[in-house]
Amino acid sequence: MSELLQSPPDVSARACWRQLVWLQGEVLWAQQQVAALLAATEAQQVLWIGQAAPAPFEATAPPQVQRWLGRETDAVVLDAYAGFNPNAFGQSVGTLRAGGVLFLLTPAAAHWCRFDDPEHQNLVTLPYESTDVGNRFVTHLIRVLQADGQVLSLLQDAPQELPGGHFSSVHSLSARLLALQASASSEMSSLKYSVAPFRSQDQQQAVTEILQALNDAVPLVLTADRGRGKSAALGLAAAHWLQQHGGDILVTAPSLAALDALFERVQAQLPGGEVKAGCYSHVRGSVRYLAPERLLQADATLCAQAELLLVDEAAAIPAPVLSGLLARFRRILFASTVHGYEGTGRGFAVRFRRELERRAPGWRALSMTEPVRWGANDPLEALSFRMLLLDAEPAEASAVRHLTTAQLEYRRLDRDQLLQKPALLEQLFGLLVLAHYRTTPGDLRILLDSPNLSVWVACGEGQLVGALLVVEEGGLPADLAAAIHDGYRRPAGHLIPQALIGQEGLLAAAPLRCLRVMRIATHPALERRGIASALLGELAAWAQVQGEDSGSAVDYLGTCFGISPDLLGFWRHNGYEAIRLGITRDSVGGTFAGILAQPVSEVGAALIRTARQRLRTRLLHQLPAQLRQLEADLVVALLPGVDVELADFERAELNAFAVHKRAFESCEPALWTLCSAGPEHWQRAGLSPQAQRLLVRKLLQRHSWEAIAADSGGGRRLLVRQLREVTGLLLCAPPMGMMR
Repeated sequence: MSELLQSPPDVSARACWRQLVWLQGEVLWAQQQVAALLAATEAQQVLWIGQAAPAPFEATAPPQVQRWLGRETDAVVLDAYAGFNPNAFGQSVGTLRAGGVLFLLTPAAAHWCRFDDPEHQNLVTLPYESTDVGNRFVTHLIRVLQADGQVLSLLQDAPQELPGGHFSSVHSLSARLLALQASASSEMSSLKYSVAPFRSQDQQQAVTEILQALNDAVPLVLTADRGRGKSAALGLAAAHWLQQHGGDILVTAPSLAALDALFERVQAQLPGGEVKAGCYSHVRGSVRYLAPERLLQADATLCAQAELLLVDEAAAIPAPVLSGLLARFRRILFASTVHGYEGTGRGFAVRFRRELERRAPGWRALSMTEPVRWGANDPLEALSFRMLLLDAEPAEASAVRHLTTAQLEYRRLDRDQLLQKPALLEQLFGLLVLAHYRTTPGDLRILLDSPNLSVWVACGEGQLVGALLVVEEGGLPADLAAAIHDGYRRPAGHLIPQALIGQEGLLAAAPLRCLRVMRIATHPALERRGIASALLGELAAWAQVQGEDSGSAVDYLGTCFGISPDLLGFWRHNGYEAIRLGITRDSVGGTFAGILAQPVSEVGAALIRTARQRLRTRLLHQLPAQLRQLEADLVVALLPGVDVELADFERAELNAFAVHKRAFESCEPALWTLCSAGPEHWQRAGLSPQAQRLLVRKLLQRHSWEAIAADSGGGRRLLVRQLREVTGLLLCAPPMGMMR
């Protein structure tokens, strides 16, 4: 490849920086000032985030900002009078090119904390109102903005003499912005990368190493911060591969929209093809998108025929899914944003590294650091990281690794302490980011301000090593419950009560109060030491005495998550049992959503018993249909047990089957009845895990002998013989007793 330009000197990088301008004053004044500034700077591509914008600009609502990803802007206006949406702010920063300006419109700093932000409505659930929402997040923003020496401020009714960085007139501020803009324009035009189609030396080197890893059939993990051209690098590598080798390339990501830049680069490098429904078809081959869950379910032929698999935004895909993809594809690349709003690459690296070491010890890592749209060490990027805590880290492993459980203190945290001790906030949010693959900037505001949320922590020697986020649910009025039951209302929050009322028809759940565990996290250096279980124990103990202390009794504890064997085992170990299971797989994680609960009060226990009875009925009906592909081990863990009464003729049939005097088909109904007693009865009979899986797959899910044999390695004759032995053991087992 051609020789590359030398890296630009620091002065050139500074000239390509971007700027935040903070306008503090009344909303009409702020909108007029920013309109004048936009006119003075002749900004062409403007993203105005809010509910309304003055002509000629068009407003974009915060949830729609994601549609701008992949596009470049000269200016962004974030009207905080219409609500400060952390996700929209983070997304918009990535669209600004060198010399661009982000205008932040807010009330005066002294009044912003008391402002009734429209975003409060997104944090409110019954019985709370917007006035109950905290102001900790805005307080945090103000502190960060005021402490940043690069922020330029325009103040309404300000005195003429102001300290550096503060302006009282549009004229003086626009002159400053025009100078910055001219400098950036000059530098960017002179520093444009000379080796087309690459936009930086970093990107060219990344494509070279991607292709080398794919040629060597070695898994590669590519990480980069936003704005480094990562997705475009994947597209360039895919296009080069098709030019050299042809064939079919598969790509996946949490959504098709996340791959816009990839497909644009492929099409630009290989013109003449056809784009249709997430697939670019060319005479040399194709680049086709499939959702992660569909890739896991695809037959082996599809995986074998694909030249390679590119996984973008891997941080937003659960680690078990990534592990499944790693096992199915010979050539595979995982790319992830390090500090992103789809998910965090840091958590991805920690969670997935162990699996890579186990399955592919020769895997390679590559990072991209050079921005392609702005200068290195850009102050706006650094400011956005501090505002949204995108670079928050948990406690250093070296500072906590020696701690024993006896040295830890478990407590319910006063969230005001998170502002009083910024390091504690960074450790808490950093831990949550590391532990959960879909943590977003919006979660920071929820953490700080949601009125129905409480935080439980485990700390030792001043270091935070474990956390629970818990939300209040339930206590719904009868008229609202009836509307939920009839499908007319879906109020915000109250996830578990709404599922029980709207999907299971359990109106009795409405008045009961629930504490739902929304997040649980343990420091990676202290995993498997019982910290998470201890936190759950503290929560349960607190819930037991809550009614005595405040007159507001808690009836049950609950949690919701994508069901997997490890997670299910953890929660059951801590006294939670399944009360509901969804019937469709998550399109990204490939898991079925489940609800688990633990009783606190007697009425809570009664509700859980009823819900488990309904779960059993639903599972037995759905396992041959909607849940036919549910993993047998999960069925064993989920299906509630119950004593089964066998009729005399059924017992006679089963005895005959067990001693080879009946064919399977002639007594299949009786076998189903015996099997329906559930896994607790099977385990009482001493059945092996393999035998339990056979019962699930053949009798409950009704798979064919051929399908079962293909997985187990034995033919029909062997499987029938095993069923006869299992039947004999079940018939001899004692009754299970009352269902839990």
